[in-house]
Amino acid sequence: MFLKGSKVVHPFYGAGTIVEIQEKSIGESSHAYYIIDTVSRPMQLMVPVNRAEDVNLRPVAPAPELRNDLEICCAPPAASEISKDLRARQAKMREQLKSGAFDQIANVTRVLYFMSTRRPLGTVDRQLLEQGKDLLAGELALASCVDVDQAKQEVEDRLMAMLDALEEE
Repeated sequence: MFLKGSKVVHPFYGAGTIVEIQEKSIGESSHAYYIIDTVSRPMQLMVPVNRAEDVNLRPVAPAPELRNDLEICCAPPAASEISKDLRARQAKMREQLKSGAFDQIANVTRVLYFMSTRRPLGTVDRQLLEQGKDLLAGELALASCVDVDQAKQEVEDRLMAMLDALEEE
């Protein structure tokens, strides 16, 4: 169970802070909900307390661990990591983003960013790339106690390091 003020990550909506735990009555039954202010989007989430584990609500990871996971963004992906089947690749990437796992989100973002340096991305790929950056920046911002723009810049810097690595080869 999380407490008011806990920093958490919803796998689909990203990182946020629990601002309240509220009882809501629907008909005869009453349920407790976490009210979460998200970092990357101006919205509040309501997650039933008794379903938090089912939706994979988790605490924000420590900043050093996140930064370590971000290091993957500095390495260009191997050709085998980029599926030629557009639909299958996008479906797999959506699943990885929905997992809420920081390292998987970083990997998706890295691959899409790399692809964007080779050719313009299609609409879906561009949306997935932006979603990945937002999810990474949101959790990093909460873990590091910085604003989202600073965290997004850190993510961008890691991705740019990949280009530097490519130029050195």
